[in-house]
Amino acid sequence: MQSKAAGQLSLDLRAGFGEGLQETISWNIAPTAQVPVLLDRPDGDRVHRELHTARWGLLPIWAKDKAESARAFNARSETVTEKPTFRSAVRSKRCAVPADAYYEWLSSAGSKQPYAVCRADGQSHLFAGLYEWWRPKDAGPEEPWVLSCTILTGPSPDHGHDGVLGELAGLHDRMPLPLSEETLEEWLAPGKLAKSEAEHLVNRIRREALHVAASWEVCPVGREVGNVRNNGPELLEPIAL
Repeated sequence: MQSKAAGQLSLDLRAGFGEGLQETISWNIAPTAQVPVLLDRPDGDRVHRELHTARWGLLPIWAKDKAESARAFNARSETVTEKPTFRSAVRSKRCAVPADAYYEWLSSAGSKQPYAVCRADGQSHLFAGLYEWWRPKDAGPEEPWVLSCTILTGPSPDHGHDGVLGELAGLHDRMPLPLSEETLEEWLAPGKLAKSEAEHLVNRIRREALHVAASWEVCPVGREVGNVRNNGPELLEPIAL
């Protein structure tokens, strides 16, 4: 994934700075790294929209150590209300994960070519995410809590589509689920949902995903994105094939 600096995201999303927010920018984010997350936090009768920094890979409260987050950076939307790792968070700890782009690799003729998937209007994707606060059971009173997150995924378009949806169909059979302006408000709304309410909301987001994705762009980029040590704006520059 690729993400803007926190200050610019805060302006774009009209969100305040959460505690511990890191003012960083990265063009090549891998699972277990830090990513920005957008969430609504209640404060009496008011709700504050805030940007925080979270570890990409969900750590449920019962996780034994941080390494477990490497297995939970994505959550299948079809089973998210059932799986023990995610079922509590989907009911009460929902967030959005902003990203300017995400990368997919296409295998062809024995080689792999990376592609960047961006919004055509230049704005950030807002993917449906979940978050949790975690720290070890034997943590001392001074050990900080770890904020972690995951991104919901759903089926990619089928191969009968034209345009960008057809391109997405060829890249991968799964895609991160984007939030429309309307579903963003409902998804971020604080409070605990009943399981049936959470299922209905997730299903709605999955149904609307292709409509949102129809405004995306898919561009081939250099293979340098395959190494997380490469991190610069040139990674998003389209190349000719």
